[in-house]
Amino acid sequence: MTSDDNRNSILITGCSSGIGLCVAQGLRKRGYRVFATARQASDVEKLAQDGFETLHLDLDDSESIQQAVEAVLLKTDGRLYALFNNGAYGQAGAVEDLSRDTIRKQFETNL
Repeated sequence: MTSDDNRNSILITGCSSGIGLCVAQGLRKRGYRVFATARQASDVEKLAQDGFETLHLDLDDSESIQQAVEAVLLKTDGRLYALFNNGAYGQAGAVEDLSRDTIRKQFETNL
């Protein structure tokens, strides 16, 4: 492990755009070791091109979550300073118009 790897490591979900990307950029500028994640391979690639340590992470997939956590812990000697759980999505429309399955899927992903 290099001295650079000993920085406080933060895993951030949902870094493809918006708040997740902004937080990832800001924390990296402040010297944190940022593990930026996204669901889409193209977004993971773009984050890597921007200089982030990246991981594919789909919050709807338990195996994807497990793999990402194991990868980060392996790269940080088991030390994760923080999780910024930003990955989420919303549903358009009135809640009474949404199916129970749709609401459940959103709830499970976002929480």
